[in-house]
Amino acid sequence: MTDIAQGQEAAAEAVGAVLGQLMDDFAATGGVILTALGLKLGLWDALAAGPATAETVAERAGAAVPYVREWLRSQAAAGYVGYDPAAGTFRLAPGVAAVLGAGPLPGLTSGMAAQFRVWWSELDRYEDAFRTGRGISWGSLPAGHADGMDLITRAVVAPALVADWLPALDGVVDRLTGGAAVADIGCGYGAPVIAIAQAFPASTFTGFDADDASVARARRAALAAGGPERISFEVAAAAEVRGGPYDLVTFIDSVHDLGDPVGALQHARKVLADDGVVLLVEHAGSDHLEENLNPAGRFFYAASALVCVPNALAEQAQGRPLGAIPGEQALRRVAEAAGFSRVRRLGVDTPLNLLLELRP
Repeated sequence: MTDIAQGQEAAAEAVGAVLGQLMDDFAATGGVILTALGLKLGLWDALAAGPATAETVAERAGAAVPYVREWLRSQAAAGYVGYDPAAGTFRLAPGVAAVLGAGPLPGLTSGMAAQFRVWWSELDRYEDAFRTGRGISWGSLPAGHADGMDLITRAVVAPALVADWLPALDGVVDRLTGGAAVADIGCGYGAPVIAIAQAFPASTFTGFDADDASVARARRAALAAGGPERISFEVAAAAEVRGGPYDLVTFIDSVHDLGDPVGALQHARKVLADDGVVLLVEHAGSDHLEENLNPAGRFFYAASALVCVPNALAEQAQGRPLGAIPGEQALRRVAEAAGFSRVRRLGVDTPLNLLLELRP
């Protein structure tokens, strides 16, 4: 084979590989839609009842057979569902029921699907932002964005916060048990605040968020949880938080969204008790790009371009946003610039989060 022919063959293989990767992306995009539909329709729970034909799954879920049949075929191609060609039956692959069946984790998938719907609907707006450098504030996105984030927070953050994260902070559980004042900055719909309040009835809690619609939803959630006398929510930017002194201040996946993260943490120091602590929860990842070139990094960088950086630029147009994966060292520099002399990484990281304890 001539050098020219070999070069043409190599080029054709490279093109084929790119087309294959693109098809994987197309398949995953369509698959997320079907996975979310399966949650809404109860198809995953129907499969959890045992191996079944498409007709049986449809009957269990009260859905139409032609749609369910294609849904099952797609999930089988994705590997979430096994298929027995001899019997013509489908079954859940191992571990799938724990993630997509009954329980909190399906909220992660539903929340992501809600996010994707918003991102697609705002495509023209993102194009303009990329061209002009203008920001897009969190509160200006369709409500489905905040709805999706709340589902994700309920599924991932709230359970870990009480069970694992707070106990990792030196002395904080004892203070909360005895009665402490807590502020959550960037509270969203309030799920973390309400979760801590339910676990520690002697303490008081205030959630702050710059988005008034999110604060309104958080107040309704607090009323539904039956604890309004110890829980309050207020509209305020991070640098405008009131009250204190607080024994505990939390930033849960919120510092990287801010236009001035150093200023936000400086203000947190002002409202913090002398012996208080800040819990900083951020997305997991390395300070080095080359160590984040994996599926998790790909997703968080996409979310950063579509949510985190736009909101930071909306708050401070001339700033340099941290992005969704700032990394531990960058976060330490921000904390130290804000005046925190003691920064400790907690040993309770998750695949999605790293946690830092900040003390003056």
